[in-house]
Amino acid sequence: MRETMDIALVSVTAISLIMAFAMGIVAWRVIREERRRSDARVASLLTQFGRPPDPRSDVAPQPPALPRAVPPSLPTEPGSGRLFAAVAGPSVSIRPFLATIAGVGIILAVATVAMLSGRDTPSPEPIEPATPVELLSLAHAKQGEYLAITGAVRNPTDGVNRGRLSVMATVFDRDGTLIGTGQMPLPVPALTPGSETPFTISMPEADRINRYRISFAQDQTRVPHIDRRETANATATPPPVAGGQP
Repeated sequence: MRETMDIALVSVTAISLIMAFAMGIVAWRVIREERRRSDARVASLLTQFGRPPDPRSDVAPQPPALPRAVPPSLPTEPGSGRLFAAVAGPSVSIRPFLATIAGVGIILAVATVAMLSGRDTPSPEPIEPATPVELLSLAHAKQGEYLAITGAVRNPTDGVNRGRLSVMATVFDRDGTLIGTGQMPLPVPALTPGSETPFTISMPEADRINRYRISFAQDQTRVPHIDRRETANATATPPPVAGGQP
């Protein structure tokens, strides 16, 4: 990939230099031709009125015009104090041409800078997955119409500092139908690496709850966790309660 970019960069640079050199030659020839035509018009006017042309001019002197019986009348501009009006003749304007050259040069320069910038930009480093937290314990107890779910969570020593961490509970009935979900912030503002904290979350309709699932979130982003209990299962089933369903 880098070899291809190097070849493309060298090609663009070479084309830019060639085009700039060629356009410079063309612009020089156009300017010289315009100057030659201007000198020729000036020499022709001076010869017509009996004045010798400037010997420093590159235009060859023209033979003097033969006298005429009746000199031609020269038009004058109304309201002008000058005897002779400027002679309008065809001329070549080089401003659009120079503007085109400047535009092409700017485009080539921008393309070269963009290629150099893309070449120097380092490739993004792969994002490593976040270290999961560890579920240490999990228990539940019925408290009136609520099911209180308690446990403990730990941030491993090689983990990252986790602020605004919360515990989430999802409860189901005996048919596997979702009853509801709940979320409760942990009692600590931040769970630093190597630290642990207990948690408690209460869910209503305890008599309908047959099983539940525990998870964790940081703000609204799910945080992976590893079950470190002896019975490695983050889904628990509450025992039968009096007057309730098993």
